[in-house]
Amino acid sequence: MKPLNEIYSASEIAIKQNFNSKNTSIGTPKFNCEIEKNFNKLFIQLKQVFPAITALIKTQIDLDEFKNQWLLAFKENGITTLHQFEIGMKKARQQSTPFVPSPGQFISWCKEGEASDMGLPTVAQVMREFNKYSAEIGFSCLTAEQFPWSHPVMYWIVTDLRKHMRQYNQSEFEVEKRAEMLINKWAKKLSNGEVIPEIRVQLEEKKSGYGVYYCNSDAVNAMRERAREKAKRSIAENG
Repeated sequence: MKPLNEIYSASEIAIKQNFNSKNTSIGTPKFNCEIEKNFNKLFIQLKQVFPAITALIKTQIDLDEFKNQWLLAFKENGITTLHQFEIGMKKARQQSTPFVPSPGQFISWCKEGEASDMGLPTVAQVMREFNKYSAEIGFSCLTAEQFPWSHPVMYWIVTDLRKHMRQYNQSEFEVEKRAEMLINKWAKKLSNGEVIPEIRVQLEEKKSGYGVYYCNSDAVNAMRERAREKAKRSIAENG
């Protein structure tokens, strides 16, 4: 068994080697992308940011398995370029822990950073807007088109979230997961050259007598107050 320092030294030397050569480990998947060709260089960056990684990787077999799992995760989630990896590393350098994240967590950072580079909101920002919208719709604004959205894409994301939450009785966790999915979906659309559709304000409908009475009922006012309090707590907790 090679000493740990020899394994890492060999890893650094391998930066200059082609990962598609005959010396590549048999178990390593062949993706023929920037990530695979430069994985040793990328591993060195991870080791520098998360030094506790040395506790997980003690042999060449450990290193090969680590590489396999990360490459598979990257391929399955569309992370194939060095630019995408560097976006994830930018987020990684903001962490205060020495422990390496899971491939899934790192991929989430990559996608969140891509979306941010395109001017899209984070999941936390979407959830704050979602809570605010839920508290105000039907009261201070009668339609979604009249709500003062902070970003054009918020209209499309938040209204989708509210529709699915009510249709499928989703929990807050499920709403957040869908928010993440929708943000990534819009990031992909924008990267493919699509644009965010404009919000077309609908003509205000005349209020019926029942509608006026309903909006001013004690029960609805109490429900509105609870929704507003929830939105305030969410803003206070998430900043």
